[in-house]
Amino acid sequence: MQKVLLVEDHAMMLDGLIAVFSLDDRIEVVGTAQSLESFDEVAESTDATLIIADFQLKDGVGTEIPRRLAAIDRDIPVLLMSGVASERLLDLAIDAGCCGYVPKSMRCNDLIEAVVAVADGGSVFPHEAVAHRSEGNDRLGLTDRESEVLALLAQALNAGQIAVELDVSLATIRNHIRSILTKLGARSQLEAVLTAFKLRLADPPLR
Repeated sequence: MQKVLLVEDHAMMLDGLIAVFSLDDRIEVVGTAQSLESFDEVAESTDATLIIADFQLKDGVGTEIPRRLAAIDRDIPVLLMSGVASERLLDLAIDAGCCGYVPKSMRCNDLIEAVVAVADGGSVFPHEAVAHRSEGNDRLGLTDRESEVLALLAQALNAGQIAVELDVSLATIRNHIRSILTKLGARSQLEAVLTAFKLRLADPPLR
């Protein structure tokens, strides 16, 4: 089950999100915060497996949350929400280390599926923000096969699914993933994917 901490400073939006997530037994809202200050008060003790944060808060921006989590040695994915979908916010979310961002105009069912996708190690970004991004030219020494594997990781496929997709052994895919992590200087598959998005080596999955 995905345990969610909501960081949202508008009471009506907060109540709406709680109501939406209550419709799905795969998601449980375990806490709320209405500012960065109140988030700091619960950050160390929360048992959340995902934080959903509004971009514009009354005392700062939601992209600040990954840095604050890192400062207290907490590794919790952060999904950003915003009233608009733009390439600028896409870049800000990726640079901050968020696992994705979703516009507030997203349909309720799509939002639920986005949260579940993140629980499975995926990332979510809106189609509108991705549409005009260009592919990266510097591939950092990745081979054609490694680039292919990285692109599939970026689409939230796991190693087993990639092995089936490319018709190779699971061991081969794991070797490719290790090589990708080394070349991108990443400590995890999620970090490698976020780095790929930032450098435009791969496109985020469309939502």
